[in-house]
Amino acid sequence: MAHILVIDDEESIRFSFHRFLTSEKHSVVTADCYLMALSRMDEGYFDLIIADINLLDGWGIDILNEVAERNLKTRVIIMTAYPTNESIKISFGLHASDYLIKPLRQDSLLYSVNTTLQ
Repeated sequence: MAHILVIDDEESIRFSFHRFLTSEKHSVVTADCYLMALSRMDEGYFDLIIADINLLDGWGIDILNEVAERNLKTRVIIMTAYPTNESIKISFGLHASDYLIKPLRQDSLLYSVNTTLQ
């Protein structure tokens, strides 16, 4: 079982990911914006963070910087519906574990999560 933080401004994404991941026996916490994600990170440690790039109050890629600044061993998966070569390069340059393109199927999400957590 892993402790996972899902960050996305779309409620349906947060709900679906929570359902998919808890069915796999993971502990899941969600955040709808960058500031809430930082607050969640202050509350406890996460093995994995899944962050959308576009958030209402920031850029999900900034979570990678936050993980590095806090010297955490947390892995981060970045996701977006609007991939660009620049965001891919930046994400992996900041040590993202994976870069997923929405819409995601349940099996694709679970494969990425399981691979990242190994």
